[in-house]
Amino acid sequence: MTVVVFTEKNKAASQIANILSGGKPDRKLVEGVPVYVFRRDGKEWQVMGLSGHIMGYDFPQELNDWRSVDPAILIDTQPIKTVTKKPFADAILSLARGADGIILACDFDREGENIGFEAKELAARVSRAPVKRARFSSLSVSEITKAFDAPLEPDTAMAMSADARQILDLKMGAAFTRYLTLAVRERARTKDILSIGPCQTPTCGFVYEREKAIKEFSPEDFWKIEALFHAKDMDLKGVHRAGNIRDKAKAAEIFDRIRACKTGLVTKKSVTEVKTNAPFPLNTTEFLKRASKFLNISPESALEIAEQLYLNGFTSYPRTETNKYADDFDFRSKVIAFTSTEYRDHALAILSAGDIAVRNGTKDGHDHPPIHPIKAVAVKEVDKAVKVEGAGKVYDLIARHFLANLMPVALFEKTHLEITVKEELFDSSGSVMKNEGWMAVYPFETKNDKFLPDVQPNEEVKVKKLENIASKTTPPKHLTEAELLTLMDKHGIGTKATAPSHIETNKKRGYFETKGKTIVIQETGFSLMDALSNSVPLVVKPEIRARIESLVQEVEEGSKKFEVAVAEGTELIRMMYAQLTESRDSIVSRLAGSINDGTATEDKKNYIGKCPDCGHVLRIISTDKGRFVGCTGYPQCRNTYPLPRDGALSILRSKECLKGGAAVIKVANKYCWAVGIGPCFACDRAKECYPPEVVGQCPVCDGEMFLITTKNSRFLGCSKRCGRTQSLPQEGRLTILDRRCEVCGWKMIRIKEKDKEAIEICVNRSCGKNQGKKRSSN
Repeated sequence: MTVVVFTEKNKAASQIANILSGGKPDRKLVEGVPVYVFRRDGKEWQVMGLSGHIMGYDFPQELNDWRSVDPAILIDTQPIKTVTKKPFADAILSLARGADGIILACDFDREGENIGFEAKELAARVSRAPVKRARFSSLSVSEITKAFDAPLEPDTAMAMSADARQILDLKMGAAFTRYLTLAVRERARTKDILSIGPCQTPTCGFVYEREKAIKEFSPEDFWKIEALFHAKDMDLKGVHRAGNIRDKAKAAEIFDRIRACKTGLVTKKSVTEVKTNAPFPLNTTEFLKRASKFLNISPESALEIAEQLYLNGFTSYPRTETNKYADDFDFRSKVIAFTSTEYRDHALAILSAGDIAVRNGTKDGHDHPPIHPIKAVAVKEVDKAVKVEGAGKVYDLIARHFLANLMPVALFEKTHLEITVKEELFDSSGSVMKNEGWMAVYPFETKNDKFLPDVQPNEEVKVKKLENIASKTTPPKHLTEAELLTLMDKHGIGTKATAPSHIETNKKRGYFETKGKTIVIQETGFSLMDALSNSVPLVVKPEIRARIESLVQEVEEGSKKFEVAVAEGTELIRMMYAQLTESRDSIVSRLAGSINDGTATEDKKNYIGKCPDCGHVLRIISTDKGRFVGCTGYPQCRNTYPLPRDGALSILRSKECLKGGAAVIKVANKYCWAVGIGPCFACDRAKECYPPEVVGQCPVCDGEMFLITTKNSRFLGCSKRCGRTQSLPQEGRLTILDRRCEVCGWKMIRIKEKDKEAIEICVNRSCGKNQGKKRSSN
């Protein structure tokens, strides 16, 4: 009798085969795919790892031509599920033909069940062997043995819920992306694809909303009155009870009343003991948030590391909704195991306290236990076994979090003082840790003490300083990845398994990026979200996506049939698509202008600046009839400026027109032209913009000799026009230096001819000492 087992990945197949065989499986290749073979209970077992999904949905081939197919057709077309990884499919067929029983052992979640059903569907083509399901949350010996000794029935509803999600995501993503991309390409020169995704877009929408709030923020003035008191050889700060005072006159009145005071009186004192509980056990979302916040590891990387820890048997399955342990969970044996590791002191503290009590959450996803360590080992052992950067850090976080859940609360003594200064009340607070509790094992949380002097009511304190501090309100901060995950979880965007991938997709599309721990939206992402938010807000807002997620969940729970959920979800997509097409002109105008702006801005040779009329980009445009400065907002904006007909143009980025010209351009290296004003030599402020390059005092009058350049010559002339001129060398690049001649005081001139060494000379004919003498080389 032959039992065939299909796992989600090869690593899991290897681990399971090792456990079930007692560590002695043989390895063979079937269609190039590793298969582990051994005998158990008189049966031959063959364990094969898949490669995630080996089948996928797509539209029929005839609908793949973007330009010839109306994107709306995709919404009402049923996608086809086909094999995407043929070697794995062939291996399944080969093994299934000789199977007397099949066990699906993929990860126990929606996607894992669906992957198992892909293998089940292929196997059914060549085999009638019964199919069972092994469910487990870790690759520990006890759990794997138990799961395979008593396999269950596969969960059809769970598998079909993943199909429903895949179909609805494909319909919306393909139709919306094609429609918008093609519409924008009609108005803008771009090969980029404007990607719209059912989860990707609302995820970016959260980042857009925060960026919009930052951009639109208008700071407001406020004043805060602060005092520095002194008592019992200790300084303490106090803040006026009015807090942030928006009325400047009121703040000044209070401050003027007390500014001369030298003492204050302690009028009230309260001391309270505050208990700080450990965080709830780790479910996937909380784990990803903490890995991002404490370890600076992106959600996608953190989930991949946790997956590798699970496959190597160090931690439990990382995709779980649950943050509470079962009543019969064996904490004691796991804590005892930690007494032989670097966590020894904390483990012993837990054991010595008597009965072990856990800090449980309230969420039971009925899938897996919270993420917790399976093996108690040192961090260096994890790094040695799991060749993924950050593995040890992630294991350390999971281990410490697990132990913290079993430790007592942290106790703080918080003190509040009310200090009166001439009838004005000030507040001063302090906090001292009395018992570390769980914080002893959890260094990620801050626990800094803030001491106050031991003063009592009716005692005087010295006023060392009083300040009326003017401040401004600050804009909201950029979202962190941890905050974004919280928003996604709150609004039902994505699942515990897919949330990190939606963040990563936006990064790959160039819609936003991470800088340190914060997320900053990029111009493309902002423009896309802005256009959609103003025209089709349903696509950006999370409500519709949350409704689709609930439809998928109802299929998994068995409360809604697969076909009904897909039909309802399709209707929601159709409604959003109708709004998209109705708002076509508005969206395309915004996006095409943004794309054209980006292209024009990158073209440094022709980029002028911002259009004062519409805010788009001014650039030099050349046609068969001539050239001019035009706006990328055309045809809506028809703002243009003339340019000289002849001569090469060079934009002087560092030069600013005093009369408000959009830019200053050098024409044929002869004269300058201010865009929107005209030639600079005809301007009444030319001397302010282009002061003469003075060399020295005129030998004849009290004028100054300055550089004059014409089309065919260059020479020095007198600013008083007394008739005095001075010839200059006509060949080579001429530079007037700041260094002066030691004899006559004229500025030295540097001449650099091609293929010759540079010389520095004094050109004053009345000063012969330095003429013609080589001074330096280059």
